[in-house]
Order: sequence, then structure tokens, then C-alpha cells
Amino acid sequence: MKKAAVRAAVHRYISRLLEGQDDFDDNTSLVQLGLDKSDIEELIFHLEDELGLTAFTAEEDRMLKTARTANDLSRFLMKIGRH
Repeated sequence: MKKAAVRAAVHRYISRLLEGQDDFDDNTSLVQLGLDKSDIEELIFHLEDELGLTAFTAEEDRMLKTARTANDLSRFLMKIGRH
């Protein structure tokens, strides 16, 4: 799995949640973008499905607690893609 493809998928889905806003920085806080915990959880599950990834529940829970930015989400998806 290529990093650029993961980043593009993260941006594409966040942009959909933000109703087309696609000019955000990877290091901008997801909360500052207007996403709440349920949005982030939905984002994680959707991206896992789209990318054909499966994470253990504990990994998803940890990510939900620690994901602060789009960059964090991309790193998490790359990590579970290596399993």
C-alpha cells in the first residue's frame, strides 16, 4: 500500500464529511476541522473498508483516542496495512 494512496483516501473522505472542503493541512486538528468523535470513528471504519484493511478492536480504540490529525490517520492505516 502506497503512502500517497492512503493520504488521498483520507483527504477524500474527510473532504466529503466537510462537504467539499479539501484545502486543509494534514496537520490540522480533526476537531478544528469540525469533526467529533463519532465522525472520526466513522472515518476510521470507512477508510479500513475502502482500503481493505482490518484492525483489532484495541487498535481502533487506541486510534480513536489518539487521532488528532489527518496525518495521524494516514500513519495508523499504513501501520495496520503492514499486518
